[in-house]
Amino acid sequence: MDLFLLVFMLFAGTFFFTAAAGTARPGSAPPVFLFFFPIIFFGVFLFGPRLIGLVRESSGAAYAVTDRRILIRNRGRFVELDLATLPYLEMERSWLAGPTIYFGQRQMYEGWGGVYGGSPAPAFRGLADADTVYRTISEARARAKGR
Repeated sequence: MDLFLLVFMLFAGTFFFTAAAGTARPGSAPPVFLFFFPIIFFGVFLFGPRLIGLVRESSGAAYAVTDRRILIRNRGRFVELDLATLPYLEMERSWLAGPTIYFGQRQMYEGWGGVYGGSPAPAFRGLADADTVYRTISEARARAKGR
């Protein structure tokens, strides 16, 4: 989706610039800002809310994994998940948000128009060593289900 939006912004910028060049007086060039106007406009209104949502969701977040539970605490939300009954585990690598480990199903189009592009699914967001954390959770879940 992000690649589509980026290509769309570049296409819109090129369209605005060539449309302005076609209507300019002979011998005069259209202002260069006409190329950047759609890129800035769509960048602010399409990527801006997603960036705000990422900052909001990850600011002050604390994550913990025990032998029985997963704990997530962020801005006024505390989530406790039992590893023995955890039905879903997914790791996604996003160029915008970084690696994210989700513990619940997400909606198909949630990043397209949700409030700030955020997801209601509990998740560990922007982890530095997501592969190790994912393996740790997966192993702890297998041990918890074996009890």
